Amino acid sequence: MTDYVALKQFQPPQFLRGIEKSPIRQITDRAKPGDISFGLGEPDLPTPEVIRREAMRVIQEEQNGYTLQAGLPALRDRVAQDYPHLKLSTDQVIITAGSQEAMYLALMTLVQADDEVLIPNPGFVAYPTITRMAGGRPTFYRLPASKDFSFDLEDFKRRLTSRTKVVVCTSPSNPTGRTLTNQELSGMARAVEERGSDAFIISDEIYRDLYYTGERPGSISEFYPRTLVISGLSKSTCMTGWRLGWILGDAAVIRAAHLLHGYVTTCASTISQKAALAGWSDEAAEARKQIRNTFQQRRDHLVTSLRSLGLRCVTPEGAFYTMLDISRFGSSMEVAEAILEAGVVTVPGNAFGSEGEGFLRVSFCADVPVLTEGVKRLGAALNILEK
Repeated sequence: MTDYVALKQFQPPQFLRGIEKSPIRQITDRAKPGDISFGLGEPDLPTPEVIRREAMRVIQEEQNGYTLQAGLPALRDRVAQDYPHLKLSTDQVIITAGSQEAMYLALMTLVQADDEVLIPNPGFVAYPTITRMAGGRPTFYRLPASKDFSFDLEDFKRRLTSRTKVVVCTSPSNPTGRTLTNQELSGMARAVEERGSDAFIISDEIYRDLYYTGERPGSISEFYPRTLVISGLSKSTCMTGWRLGWILGDAAVIRAAHLLHGYVTTCASTISQKAALAGWSDEAAEARKQIRNTFQQRRDHLVTSLRSLGLRCVTPEGAFYTMLDISRFGSSMEVAEAILEAGVVTVPGNAFGSEGEGFLRVSFCADVPVLTEGVKRLGAALNILEK
């Protein structure tokens, strides 16, 4: 008879302990057939034809092995040219598997044990999670719900310390859709500079080309050279599944991030990279304009529909989310659960930080008739909660 040795149960490494699937996925993954999704931040519009056409040509006509680990030089050059004030070489740009990988590279490269990372509250769920993975300590500056999540410079200054290693700036914001003005960006940059901690700013600009203000928002890199920019084509060009993003900035940091990228990903999808070169064409620029117009129409319809129910919500200046005030009906999670039972997926605001409690993040990545039906279901669920 064979004796079996009792094996210890697997335990994840320390940096993964306590890490769970994001609250966004926890609730959106429970959607039922027929539910309307106001949850995930994913454009429902097709990728522009010029990019799809180029991808098909590349698949049929070219050999698509690995690119250089940092990405195609021609693509990195196009990205660098979007930031002329930084005077970047192609070696200061890495093409990544989406902006999420770019954020991971940035934080894992910059943050060491006990470093403070100053993050917007509310802000994207990945920022504090990756910070903890890197051994850092997330700290938060408030975008006060009472002021429609606008930037509070005085609070920001109070949160800066000598241990602040990284500041995260997101404009337009996920989850609020608010953008920072040039005056606010300049104020943030000046505050970091005056603190004298030599902190880096990570500027998450994945929504920068989805704006409804008539003019593309500024980049904090225009005011603070010690900035790493994170961006990509996922949102503005409807290419989420193509996994095409980038990180750019300080040469020494990018060299270190390049090492990590090489072991994590090798390189971003060659087909996606080659097709993305068409993203700088006139045809693609026109397509982005049409995408913006479509989302602006949807934004206006959704905000008007929600307010017609007597609800308070933020008018977003960019991205494709609004924050809906449901504080009188219960906690964010309770209300999100009740609305999910009614067939509409939303994301509880507290997933993004304490300032989001009492709100739901509502996405308008759906046609107007779908938005109309979703608001109808949402309103019915809230009526039941109120009674």
